[in-house]
Amino acid sequence: MKILLTNDDGIHAGGIKALYDAFSTTHDVYIIAPESEKSACSNAITVHSQITIKRVAENQYSVAGYPADCIIIGLSGDFIPDVDLIISGINHGPNVGDDLIFSGTVAGARTAYIFGKAAIAISINSYHRESKFFKDASEFLLGFVDNISNDIMNHVNGTLNDEGRSLPSPPFYNINYPDLSHDQIKGKKYTRVGRRMYRDSFKNMIFKSNEAIVQMGGYIESVICEGSDVTELERDYISISPLMTDCTDNDVLNHIKGYNK
Repeated sequence: MKILLTNDDGIHAGGIKALYDAFSTTHDVYIIAPESEKSACSNAITVHSQITIKRVAENQYSVAGYPADCIIIGLSGDFIPDVDLIISGINHGPNVGDDLIFSGTVAGARTAYIFGKAAIAISINSYHRESKFFKDASEFLLGFVDNISNDIMNHVNGTLNDEGRSLPSPPFYNINYPDLSHDQIKGKKYTRVGRRMYRDSFKNMIFKSNEAIVQMGGYIESVICEGSDVTELERDYISISPLMTDCTDNDVLNHIKGYNK
């Protein structure tokens, strides 16, 4: 397969290098990633400004923009061939629960999905630091991609899957890998998106005449829920969540449908 890698930690981050090393042995791999860290940028894109793109190595480009910019450039520009799969990561820190709204890593994969491409976001539970287990996580993902390769290529080719069913949308997964060795990981689980809420506060406030300088602080509150990405990752399982972009609250919609009469 032809695979495009991006991230929100920057093109020189250890996570994306580990992915490149693992996947380039058996796949055609390209990198288009931000030139510097863009964590928590969500689906921001550059609209009204020019973007600088630099070739840093063969099939590798840095972008003075966001992860979503990188994907749009990769899919719409002439820098790389048409790809079959986009992988965003490996993020230096988990992306579970409410993180999915803010994460630049997930946004890179989400942008690919919006443009009709199979996409995977992968993060490791290392809380914004280099992990000793980037290689392990990369090798796990390589095996996972090989296992779902039929679904990916059937979507690319517009054919049916192994059960004879059509694939109306491409695969889109968010994977979180424990920051643990093989023997400490309990296995993998397919999970729903849980709740991991940020209780923000501001400290070190400095007030001047017409402005204030503040620094964000606070803490994270995780809601324990059986089968959620938040809970199973904390229990030392690899969490795999299938995603989509439909934000409709179907429970409310079904409840108020009668008001349309």
